[in-house]
Amino acid sequence: MTLLTTKLKWNILVLLFPMYLIAQTNEIVKKHTEFLASDKLEGRGTGSKGIRLAANYIEKQFKAIGLESAEPGSYLQEFPFPGQDEPETNVVGFVKAASPTKKSIVFTAHYDAYGIKKVEGETDSIYNGAQDNALGVGALIAIASIYASEKAPQHNLVFIATAGEEFGLYGSKFYIENPLFPSDEIIICLNIDGFNISGPREDYFIFPRQGINFVDKIETILKPLGWYYISPDWVDSLNTNFDTASFLQQGIPALTLWTGNRLKGGKTAEPIAFGGIHSPADEITDLWNWEGVEEHILLYRTIADYFLAKPDGIKVTEPKLFVK
Repeated sequence: MTLLTTKLKWNILVLLFPMYLIAQTNEIVKKHTEFLASDKLEGRGTGSKGIRLAANYIEKQFKAIGLESAEPGSYLQEFPFPGQDEPETNVVGFVKAASPTKKSIVFTAHYDAYGIKKVEGETDSIYNGAQDNALGVGALIAIASIYASEKAPQHNLVFIATAGEEFGLYGSKFYIENPLFPSDEIIICLNIDGFNISGPREDYFIFPRQGINFVDKIETILKPLGWYYISPDWVDSLNTNFDTASFLQQGIPALTLWTGNRLKGGKTAEPIAFGGIHSPADEITDLWNWEGVEEHILLYRTIADYFLAKPDGIKVTEPKLFVK
């Protein structure tokens, strides 16, 4: 990486983030992740006391940072969940556009996980869901906080912590059917499912990479920041696995962005032995490196800002690819 590129990336970071937020972003995301992934929340399983505690916590954060709510005093959007008498709940807040508009950019991150499962021979029965997806919700709250602290955007910004993702994408599907702003006016859904706790990186890829016409556009948007688009082939096997699928199958542009294994300067990082997702091993450990969090947030922020200014011309070309 050249000195010029390094300076350019830093200048963009300073431009988009107030200085105090640059210093605090990692700690903000870490704090929220540690609470949401704690044993107190019992793995945030559907229908559980733990997932209710998580919803209340996220609602409290949305209120504290000044997001608007659809209903006076409540950010909770309840929806029926198969096999349960009690509903599940999305947590929804928004930043209103500077001028009246029906258009919106939607940020999503699911907060449900697998709860408690007792497996013979295993001593740990809590599926804490740290990477998947307490971490993503922490990032969602941090991004919402940044936007809420700034002047009103050109279009509405909606922030949704979805429930029911792990067992059928129910929360995201319900929002599309019951949106704050018309679903056919959603510019793009920027979904956060997992986040960078591997340390500084300079490559990324997105889900999906097929069935849409804006992969090249994303590459063009992020290239000035010094990031490289390097996509593994297995990306295509997960077309229906994220909340993005709920939007894409309805013809609404959507993406999930992950960082890769390329260290600053081009070398490939050694694998890190994180605990596997959908298991009790998905916990916060000493192997987690939070140093790349603010740059990952910057990638999402840069994409959102671009489409706030230029909301037209992107589309889903093959919605059927995202129907399970």
